[in-house]
Amino acid sequence: MHATFVIGVLTQAAVAVGQLPPGDPDFALQWGLKNDGQSIGQQTGRVGADIAAVPAWKIHLGTPSVTVAIVGTGVDPHPEFAERLLPGRAFNGDWYDTRDTHGAGNHAAAIVAAGMNDGYGMAGIAPRAWLLPVRVLDGTSGTVVQAASGIMWAVDQGAQVVLVPLTFGQAPQQLRDAVQYAIEHDVLLIAPSGNAGNPELLFPAAIPGCLAVSGTTNRDELSPSSNFGAGVDLAAPGHDVWSAWRNDGYMLRSGAAPATAFIAGVAALIRSYNPALTQAEVRQILVDAADDLGPTGPDVFFGAGRLNAERALATSPAPALRFEQIDPPPIRVVPGRRRTFVVRLVDGAEGLAEGSAMLAYREGGGPFQFDALADLGDRRFEAQLPATPCGSTIEYYLLAEGSGGTVVTSPWDAPATLFSAEAVVVEPVFTDDFEEDLGWKTEFFGMETKGQWVRVIPVGTTAQPAFDRSANEGAYCFVTGQHLGGGDGASDVDGGPVVLMSPVIPVDTPDALVSYARWFYWSGAETEDFLTIEASRDGGATWAIVERVSGTTNATWVIHEFRLGEFPELTGAALRLRFRTHDDPNDSLVEAAIDDVTVIALSCGGNPADLDGDGDADLADYERLARCLMGPGLEPDPQCLDADLTENNRVDLADFARFQANLTAPIG
Repeated sequence: MHATFVIGVLTQAAVAVGQLPPGDPDFALQWGLKNDGQSIGQQTGRVGADIAAVPAWKIHLGTPSVTVAIVGTGVDPHPEFAERLLPGRAFNGDWYDTRDTHGAGNHAAAIVAAGMNDGYGMAGIAPRAWLLPVRVLDGTSGTVVQAASGIMWAVDQGAQVVLVPLTFGQAPQQLRDAVQYAIEHDVLLIAPSGNAGNPELLFPAAIPGCLAVSGTTNRDELSPSSNFGAGVDLAAPGHDVWSAWRNDGYMLRSGAAPATAFIAGVAALIRSYNPALTQAEVRQILVDAADDLGPTGPDVFFGAGRLNAERALATSPAPALRFEQIDPPPIRVVPGRRRTFVVRLVDGAEGLAEGSAMLAYREGGGPFQFDALADLGDRRFEAQLPATPCGSTIEYYLLAEGSGGTVVTSPWDAPATLFSAEAVVVEPVFTDDFEEDLGWKTEFFGMETKGQWVRVIPVGTTAQPAFDRSANEGAYCFVTGQHLGGGDGASDVDGGPVVLMSPVIPVDTPDALVSYARWFYWSGAETEDFLTIEASRDGGATWAIVERVSGTTNATWVIHEFRLGEFPELTGAALRLRFRTHDDPNDSLVEAAIDDVTVIALSCGGNPADLDGDGDADLADYERLARCLMGPGLEPDPQCLDADLTENNRVDLADFARFQANLTAPIG
């Protein structure tokens, strides 16, 4: 098993921390995190009726070592967490289509892990956690057996916390088996008591082993829409809770289901604070740390009480030591060159045994080799991956020993789980956010003039997007017919196919990473239509299907990526992409949109001055070279050998001259 650290196009999950309390624009609406008595939903809150998130974050803000699975209606790539959304599964339709079919999935996901101080609306409880979407409902329709399958699949993917914000009135053996499967695999499973205000605990919350959650108001009262009853374990904010929704939006939502997301977020913080804690230990910490509400002691309304994140973290047993990332673990390295990254070792129950911080690495599944980490001071350590041949993958992990003899690793369960990095050079060769016309061609066959691909600022209907997908300030994308007045079908695809084709993109490397944002809506009675994406490497003479998308009546933007190397039948250096859809027979409402097309070449070439392997020879590389420059008669520093560009076993002015000749970005 390998730890996953990349979602989207060659991006590392990066989380701004910055100020506390967070400066996210909507943080004042998040009374469940910090209740100052503000009015939400026409009710004035009670100061302190919150989970004490801000003081909890001062103890620990989490690490990208925990995955929270959300088993429900799906999760969109919302800007709050898109870069930390793992590829999931759907158990009721297209296996790969995990988009939110309702909105509740996005709502829960953002409470758990929205970014912090990132300029978007809100802050998540565990802003560095990964999210694994598991769609088992289509809107509000689905079966309990599909939910059971989704739980077991999430456990198999390595999720440490599984959130099931769903309720069923029955619990067949498959669901009971899924709960037991999670427990046996040390996974904390969390579910709501119910969302109807009834004195009845629904399933899976009512199954022993599942943490059952009720919802509270901003005055520490039971939410009117939260179920209650014997078996409730814990309560959390669940009335007029502000969080993400579909189409990159936000809304208030009430019930026990939002409350479960608060529990999942704090559980993720605890499991990253001390990864050695079992799910049973995390569960007990959450229960013991709760603020008692209602009758003294456990009761049918609030269980042990309302969640208290600060007390939960403060009472969690500290690990002997803990690795925390400063630089993301590399997932790509320049072939034939060393790659360094920096981590921090935080003291816990034990101090660090001197000289025990190590990097373990191997290639081709062979035995591990061990190198000491360079001590940079202030508990910072530099790891250096060795030079790796192009096309090879190096597997690695970090380890250190506490003063009491306890060995800790990163990933925490290494070597069962490992980091890995591919030796390949990345070079962006094409990017198009459609703000300018770069030469895309459109065609249509056997249809009327409406529904053709057009480059426009979308205006938004039930079937078309109301905004483009670009992260910058762009506004344009391609859609299948601009809708200006009339019904939703006034400009939709009829007959077809309608085709959108890229200009020729020169790619002379054996492999490349291609990504695009797509939108596809379909609503019909009989025959389902598709959005088909194809690639050619000979200018359009030969094509291969790279993705075929089935439609949904809850369309949203989805980012998809693939590698050209996955299609060896395609040869040549003239890449073209083709997007086509149809409505045949003409009995459906069909709309599609495309935005943000990117092509990144992957090769074995490399810039010798790119010392950190990020694709550019820039200021960061210059600073490293400057630190390594040697005076006459000095022995070479082993940590600086990657700066020896002239390979004379020295880092001197000759290396500096070669560096200047290979600059790709200004340093001043």
